[in-house]
Amino acid sequence: MNYNIIELLDLPNEMILSIMNKVKPQAILFCSIINIGNHRLEQLALDKCYSIDLSFDYYHSPYELLLKRFYSDVLPPIDDEILPNLRHLKILAGRRRHYTGTPFTISFHYNSELHYSPLFSTIPQSVYIEGKLIDPVLSIIRYSPLMRSINSFEFDRDAALLVSVNNEKLFFDQSYLTHISVTLRELSDCVRLLNQLGSQIYSFTASIVHVHRGDEDIIAQLDSIFCCNLKQLTMIIYRNILSYEEHVLPLLQHLSSVEHLTLLLAITVIGSDHFIDGYHLQRNIVSYMSYLRQFDFHIRSILQDAPYIEIDTIRQSFIEQQQSIDCTLDYFNNQYGQCQIYSLPFIGNRLDFISNRFPLFDFKNTFINVTILLLFDDVKSFENAFFERVTRALPRLRTLEISNQLEQEEKMNTITTNSTEFSHLSTLILHKIHINYGEQLLCRTHLPNLVELVIRNDVLLTIIAHDNQQARNNCSNVETLFIVEPWIEPTNVHFKFFPKLYTNDL
Repeated sequence: MNYNIIELLDLPNEMILSIMNKVKPQAILFCSIINIGNHRLEQLALDKCYSIDLSFDYYHSPYELLLKRFYSDVLPPIDDEILPNLRHLKILAGRRRHYTGTPFTISFHYNSELHYSPLFSTIPQSVYIEGKLIDPVLSIIRYSPLMRSINSFEFDRDAALLVSVNNEKLFFDQSYLTHISVTLRELSDCVRLLNQLGSQIYSFTASIVHVHRGDEDIIAQLDSIFCCNLKQLTMIIYRNILSYEEHVLPLLQHLSSVEHLTLLLAITVIGSDHFIDGYHLQRNIVSYMSYLRQFDFHIRSILQDAPYIEIDTIRQSFIEQQQSIDCTLDYFNNQYGQCQIYSLPFIGNRLDFISNRFPLFDFKNTFINVTILLLFDDVKSFENAFFERVTRALPRLRTLEISNQLEQEEKMNTITTNSTEFSHLSTLILHKIHINYGEQLLCRTHLPNLVELVIRNDVLLTIIAHDNQQARNNCSNVETLFIVEPWIEPTNVHFKFFPKLYTNDL
């Protein structure tokens, strides 16, 4: 039921609060109540405000004008005296899709060169949003008196932030934050932010997009980090780290007060012929954290010209650790090997470079919460039965990339359909593939929620020429289309197959 302001005034306070709690996004409530001249409604809205969730699509929201008013007119006069109970602030400011409301997964600066780096993950960890786009939202929040009462801050994981090199200007000015969850552009941003937060930070979650080699800024600032009260640390880096021992390990070793540690990392091993194993974690991380009580991890290490070892050798390295772990080893024809070690229960939502040999299918449903999957194999093709098992093992899968140029052994024509369905899949990347996988996923699989597609031009033109009805259905909701090899803009031929591209304003 909809109420106007006059009708609200006739209701008891309990009912008004119940109605207010249903207003989403929350900024709409404040725009409707603050500065209207009714003290009773203002106090009800503000006194019970322990947490503000400003989750909205700022750039394409139907409430765009109202939300801009929130930042320009409503937020500035609000201070810590008006919101004395406010403790938590969450902001989702990334772009979302017109039709589905789902966030963009594929970066607008999708980098084709990454596909030629062996075992280098190409699925973006986050979409980097230029500072000038974030500023209308974040700059006001960061320097608002509102921050003085907040101790918990969570910013959109799909928008990577930069921390100024100028240490005279704090990223969070006059704040008392103890809990932070953000995505940062580079590891150096993480180091600068930790230096600024110092002893006040208790819980720190950082997803980091890039770790550059030879970054002198990181090395110079490591010794000045003093986070003596940091107890909970989560670090997520899915793009291969080339300077793990140079930068990441020293940072972790400086954070010796941590009691709960979570690491989700992809590491290219340089200068050694050993994968990351239990001995390495104990010697180089755990031994530096004398207060550590819980250590959850998923670490994928990649080694060129990797010597063959038995998987039990990796398992034996964890024998002294009192927790459940598992691991996998895989060797590819491109002369790379990889080892994945992970604590149980599995904590991540992402798996990269999974081959036919990965133990994805087990009765324990170990990977049931995985939403992002990169399939890679240059030893064996992915057959129809493999994809059927993937749908059962990963029922929540939302993003799928396939990298396999081997022809399928099973021959099925394009008009053959089956019961395979990825019911939640929204993003599909078919770049380095044999045409069989384009036909497998688009012509013989149900993809009712597909909105993003990256595909080779020759594969796409072949599928369009076949005019397969299942492919038409799967492509009917696609709003973002990247055509690669060669990289071209969609033409009239493509628009007929992708009707929603007409209103796509990328």
